[in-house]
Amino acid sequence: MAEKVLTIFEKPIYLSYEPVDPHLFATALGVADTPVEANVLLRDAAITYAVIGQNCMGAKIAGQDVMAEDTSPAKLIEFMLSHGSKIYAVEEDMKARGISADQLVRGVKPIREAETINLIEEHEAILVW
Repeated sequence: MAEKVLTIFEKPIYLSYEPVDPHLFATALGVADTPVEANVLLRDAAITYAVIGQNCMGAKIAGQDVMAEDTSPAKLIEFMLSHGSKIYAVEEDMKARGISADQLVRGVKPIREAETINLIEEHEAILVW
């Protein structure tokens, strides 16, 4: 079994009946109480997961409540950080979307696109969503 895993999120899943991307939710749950070092790279549009202040409470799709509890992506990112995960966001993707480092959850580390190669090489297993 791999001891160091990197999960890469590229495209968020929106407009579903799930309150948050189920892959992000599963990754967050997977970091708790595990000997595996589970880290996350946010790139492309998925960097929005780490933006603070997003609130989907009260959102509805086809008249159905989407979120009963605050399980926003940023809350899940905070949870992962509090359980020892390292979370990275690609600076070029942030810039393309007008997102600055001070808009990210505290602890998320912006990195240059060129640094992602080293990050990938440092991990034994890679998951891409």
